[in-house]
Amino acid sequence: MSEAQTPPAQPLPLFFKRVVGVNPQLHGHLKLDRAAGFHFAAKAQSVPIGLTEFDAAAQHYPILFTTGANPVPVALLGLRDGDNLFVRPDGTWQPDAYVPAYVRAFPFIFVEDAGNKSLVVGMEPDAEQIRPDAGQPLFEDGRPSPALNEAVGFCQAFREAVAAAANFGRALEAAKLLEEEEATVNFTVGGTARIRGFKIVKPERLAEVDDATFLDWRRMGYLNAIYAHLFSAGRWGRLIELGAPRPTVTH
Repeated sequence: MSEAQTPPAQPLPLFFKRVVGVNPQLHGHLKLDRAAGFHFAAKAQSVPIGLTEFDAAAQHYPILFTTGANPVPVALLGLRDGDNLFVRPDGTWQPDAYVPAYVRAFPFIFVEDAGNKSLVVGMEPDAEQIRPDAGQPLFEDGRPSPALNEAVGFCQAFREAVAAAANFGRALEAAKLLEEEEATVNFTVGGTARIRGFKIVKPERLAEVDDATFLDWRRMGYLNAIYAHLFSAGRWGRLIELGAPRPTVTH
């Protein structure tokens, strides 16, 4: 654990307004309250996912890739910017839906300490999950508690899965399997929603991948991820169901 409280130089990631290094001198009295809910994610139209999450995420969300030279996979959570259809008004997640690891990792994150060229365990100190009066302690006798160790271990695993997902996206882009698309949703009760700025795998291009690359992708788990991504296209219907304007009831 680092005692540094300097925020990272790079732009802050999604959900974070400021990041401080976790340490017992500053945070020994604080607790982690996972019952605080997911209000912080209510405006996230999408979140990044790790390579190990594709199968689970594909059961509930369309998996898309961002545009640009280094596309990364994301789970689409809403049809409009600033609207997550899976966070309910009371802050709970839709009970039958998978909660992406990026959401579950909050309020902790690894950040780079440029001075020491190392990783620092950081957190959002103003998060609803961090409080002095409820939850599990972050520290016990000045040492990280089991709750904090579990959270840090989860963040580390997710960091590795996201790095693998980024490599996966670069491999698909290099093989020219990705193509930029946009989607227009026309609701039966009226109104539309348009989603732009994402890429998807064109399945017909898989046949153009050479045998050596195909076998290498199978070894790295990329083929399972590709098929999960293609399968996830069927999840648009759930987003449309959740995002459709409610008809006005007249009396």
